[in-house]
Parts: sequence; structure tokens; C-alpha cells
Amino acid sequence: MKPALGFTLMEVLVALVLLALFTLVTYRALDSVLQAQQRAVAEMERWQTLASAFAWLESDLANAVARLDPRDPAGSAFRSRNESSGATQFELVRQLPEDIDAGLLRVGYRCAQHALLRLVWTEAADDGQPPRALSLLQGLGGCSFRYMGLNGEWLAAWLPQAGQLLPRAVELNLVEAGGTPVRRVWRLQ
Repeated sequence: MKPALGFTLMEVLVALVLLALFTLVTYRALDSVLQAQQRAVAEMERWQTLASAFAWLESDLANAVARLDPRDPAGSAFRSRNESSGATQFELVRQLPEDIDAGLLRVGYRCAQHALLRLVWTEAADDGQPPRALSLLQGLGGCSFRYMGLNGEWLAAWLPQAGQLLPRAVELNLVEAGGTPVRRVWRLQ
């Protein structure tokens, strides 16, 4: 009599259990890798958004002009405002690149309702029209500006000082939705 060829029922069950365990371990490992990738992509997008907002601020502040009208020695082109609602805002006139005809552009930045906005007016000197608002950052836990005065002190609001129409620096303090504080300072003069 020949010995029977094949597997016993017990051997098949053991092989199936080992295959199921291997599949479960592989699935969990793959799932954790995919979740880590999603977290890394979200973190990268968050930092890219912050970098983009900071680049706008840096460009505008680096090109700020002290006066809208050079014949007016007291006429500052930089203004700040703190509202009772907690919103803070500053406005400035910036010089545009040489290839743009207008030459000057009035822009502003506003921290309000858990967002950082960039404001743009079509006319540098027109105070009557509302600006276009571009949302740079959303979902913030907090946002505020401070301005460095002549003696290096930080001020909550900017008022032109003797011989100084622009602040020495502008500070932006953010608290991200997760509670992470972010502080950036840009030098103007």
C-alpha cells in the first residue's frame, strides 16, 4: 500500500492561521506607513502655507515707503489699528517693481477671526474704497502684531515718532490651531 499524498486537515488549518497572521501584520504595518505619510504631507503643507504668508509679509515690508507724498514730512504711509473686537491690522504703501506702471501699492495685514488676511487697495491714496482680502492663514488660535519703536521697545500700536515714520521692525505672533506658537520679526529700516 502506498502512503497517501497531500496534507492533513490540521496542517491546512495551521497554514491558514499563519497566513492570516502574516496578512494582519502586513496590513497594520502598511496602514501605519500610510498614516505617517498623510501626517507628513499635512505638516509639509502647513509649513509651506506659513512660508508663503511670511514671504508676502517680507516682500511688502522690505519695500515699504515712509511717505506717500514726499512733500508732506509728517505724512506717514504706515498705519496700525487695534479694534475693540481684538482684531489688529496695519497698512503700508509699498514700492512695486520697476516693470509695473503704477509704482506704489497700498497693502495691509489683518489678524481677525482666527485668520491672517492680506489686504490690497487698487489706489495707494484712496481711503474710501474697501480692499480686496486674500486669506493667507486660516484656523489660527491667535494672531497679533507689534511694532518696534525708536528705542527698541515693542508697541501694540504704531504712531509715527519724531523723525521715524516707519517702525524699526514688525512682529507677528501666531498661535496655530494645535497650540503651537509661532513668532516672526521683520526689520523695516
